[in-house]
Amino acid sequence: MSEVVTEELENALKNHKEQMNLYYAQLIANPFKAQSLIDDIRREVVSTAVSLMENRIPLSIPKKQRELVDVLQEAAAEAGMMVGSNAMAAGVSFFRNVKEKVQQSAAESEPPLSEAEIEVFEDEEGNFFFIDSDTGDEIDCDAWGNPLEE
Repeated sequence: MSEVVTEELENALKNHKEQMNLYYAQLIANPFKAQSLIDDIRREVVSTAVSLMENRIPLSIPKKQRELVDVLQEAAAEAGMMVGSNAMAAGVSFFRNVKEKVQQSAAESEPPLSEAEIEVFEDEEGNFFFIDSDTGDEIDCDAWGNPLEE
């Protein structure tokens, strides 16, 4: 099935593209105008979607599952636009540092012990312990195998 794109739609899309190019050229020339330009870019994206829908081009909501990183980045961007970019620069930097440290820590850490590696016993008095596989000693612990501190 072949769909025909009307000349009207083609011209509208070309106009939207030219307008977006203009906004990005202005942003590159002066990034300090980002606050107003980002709002203009958002309006242009919505206007592009309207042009497509007016020409019976089906649009659907993206199915990409949002992750924690997506939510935090969007929140940081929204907060930055509310309070100003200078106030949010430290927040965005903090977010990046936390993300990098979590990723680095996850890569460096050893996998957690599985439940099969430690067998927890209970004595007649209700105290829990496990047998250290290296030394053979009984180690006092809680019901989940966490050693008790002396």
